[in-house]
Amino acid sequence: MSNDLGGRRPRPGAPVSSPPMGSGVAIAVTAVALVFGFLILHKVNDDAGTASVTPGGGGGDGEVTTVPLDTGFLDTTTTTIPGDFTSTKVQVANCSIQNGVARMMSSTLADAGFQMVDPTNGTCDPKLTTSYVIYNAGTTGAEAVANTVARTLNGLAVEPGTLPIKVESGAWADGSGVVLLLGNDLAGKTLEQIQGIPETGTTAPPSVPGSTPTS
Repeated sequence: MSNDLGGRRPRPGAPVSSPPMGSGVAIAVTAVALVFGFLILHKVNDDAGTASVTPGGGGGDGEVTTVPLDTGFLDTTTTTIPGDFTSTKVQVANCSIQNGVARMMSSTLADAGFQMVDPTNGTCDPKLTTSYVIYNAGTTGAEAVANTVARTLNGLAVEPGTLPIKVESGAWADGSGVVLLLGNDLAGKTLEQIQGIPETGTTAPPSVPGSTPTS
């Protein structure tokens, strides 16, 4: 008896088995995964130098803006231009029908930060219904201080003054290039009342009919 059972060879023309179909699918999936991985890595590298900012505190309702991280996006500067309170002194002249109100207003402006000279009586005729501010165009900083006085008193008119100005002396007081000609609209009022801030317990000085207004 021969040993053909132990060394049997395949018969000529017999089919050779091929790799299972599943191995081909696995190769395709691996290739797709490699492509996606490359694309994701490329996207991450592109976004590494930018940051997304959502307006409105990050609530998600605003438009998203992408800015470079090295542009100093958080560095903001606020510039405030203050009024001029001290370039020249201010004088208050009473051109209203009330007595004693120029001194009261002079004290009010001093408390607001202005440099003041003694108040005086105005020579306005007739008396003023509306206050306004005049300034000496030849005094450095006078116009800026006059505009600051006008803004402080809720927006008065401002104009250059010419000699003789409407005060008892007819001239600018020593060291002063600005005069507030105080009319009936502001006479006896506090700064809070002028600026529309409610205040209680303040009484304006009484006027005496037929008398000459005093400062």
